[in-house]
Amino acid sequence: MKTSTIVFPASKFRSNVANLTVKIAAISTALFIAFGAHSTEKNYDNLHKQLTIMNDIILSSAKSTKHANQSLIRSIESVYLRGQGAIFTIKSAHGGSSHRQFFQTVRPLDPIAALDPLAELDALAPLSEVERVIISNEDDLVVDFEQHENEIERVIEVFEQQREGARELRSEQREIAYEIRDIDRQRKDIEYQLQHAEKKNKEELKAELKELELERVSLNKNKIKLEQKVTKLNKQRETQKIAQSKARKQHFLAVNNALVETLCLYGKGLRDVPKEEYVSFIIKGAGKQQGRGFKDRILVFNKKDINDCANSKLTAKKLLAVAEQYQF
Repeated sequence: MKTSTIVFPASKFRSNVANLTVKIAAISTALFIAFGAHSTEKNYDNLHKQLTIMNDIILSSAKSTKHANQSLIRSIESVYLRGQGAIFTIKSAHGGSSHRQFFQTVRPLDPIAALDPLAELDALAPLSEVERVIISNEDDLVVDFEQHENEIERVIEVFEQQREGARELRSEQREIAYEIRDIDRQRKDIEYQLQHAEKKNKEELKAELKELELERVSLNKNKIKLEQKVTKLNKQRETQKIAQSKARKQHFLAVNNALVETLCLYGKGLRDVPKEEYVSFIIKGAGKQQGRGFKDRILVFNKKDINDCANSKLTAKKLLAVAEQYQF
């Protein structure tokens, strides 16, 4: 029986083997990438769930102790930046229509002519409800709004008086200014008539002129009283600006403490945030005043420090102290 053997040239054989090796490598790489991408997506899905759960926990942890349906926080959004960590953007309850706070800024009052101090101050909004919040049992992390209740109620009352008082002052000033202009117009008219009047009519015109002068004197007295009211109102508003600043500081201190307590208690739930990355909070409008608004306050926590606090290696106070804080 005859047998035959086909012999390929050595160079061609090596070329075929090389091509096959390249194809196998390409297929392996594609499969690896596909499985790797699937694994990565699954990991981010888990992280997304963890962030969503943490959003709910933060909102619940910042509830008022007196009003269970009210929170210090109006809304919260979260996002993960690979290599940096989780970022929570928080809007305080003071901006919400159903949670009007005593430190809320509103459109400034229209200026009162010739009364510059009143025109320079911004209007202050009233407080609808006083929130009482106790965040922690630690002495350094307690914000109790109940002890400030009487003070805040006085702030509310004065705020309302100021708003109504400012409207009344403007109305009075417009009326006085109008009457003074009207008297001046009548006086000029009478003075002109005196120059061309007959003798018997001059006496009547002079009598009218005296009456106008008496009215003008009375208006000047009213104007002085009005200026005194403005001075008093200015002093009240300066006092309330201080009270407003104090109340605002107390509110955001309570927000900060609620966030830190939440991280210590539930921060380990962010399992898929690597320990070398960070958990950051952007608290809208919690910083210093800038123009008509306020800067944002940013708190940046190391994930490792959060884990240490969750494991009782750090206190909530210490965790807040080691966090990076700045305004932007």
